[in-house]
Amino acid sequence: MDGELFWSIVEDARAEMGADSERVAQVLLRRLRALPPDDIERFQELWEQAQDEVFRWPISDAAVLLLGPTDDFLAVQGWIVSHGRDTVRRLLDDPDSLVELAPDRHNAQIDWFTGLAMEAHIAATGAPFAVDGPPGLDEPLGTPVDLTDEAKARRQFPRLTAYLDDNSWIQRPWADPAD
Repeated sequence: MDGELFWSIVEDARAEMGADSERVAQVLLRRLRALPPDDIERFQELWEQAQDEVFRWPISDAAVLLLGPTDDFLAVQGWIVSHGRDTVRRLLDDPDSLVELAPDRHNAQIDWFTGLAMEAHIAATGAPFAVDGPPGLDEPLGTPVDLTDEAKARRQFPRLTAYLDDNSWIQRPWADPAD
């Protein structure tokens, strides 16, 4: 299992199921179950590496604007990775492009993807694989934007704040919660 095969599996599942992240997770699980155990473990390593890539303040801040406050950014990271390599690259270059995933935002905080490789490995071998990799980062990389400052948020994320303007039901970080 190399990076090309990893992304091919992820992107083919997304291409087959489109915006339905729950079904994407089901297809990924089915495809993982067809792999040899070593490849399933390697898939998990590559998945975690891809999640680490998007564990950055600008992407986390963009997610807060799109989704509102989130308790589980790991689920959001998995959701982002499930949209494929081009999406990850776009977000690394321009976190404001997260707005392009707005049609699937309802799936972003549901943990569809954690544990798929482990479940596939158990199905293939009857046992879980060892989880002994290096611990992930405690804090996202980069510098957070002060999202409580509306002007700064609008400068940094013009497309996402325009999306918020069109969707008044999403909580704004700069707004008084009593409003």
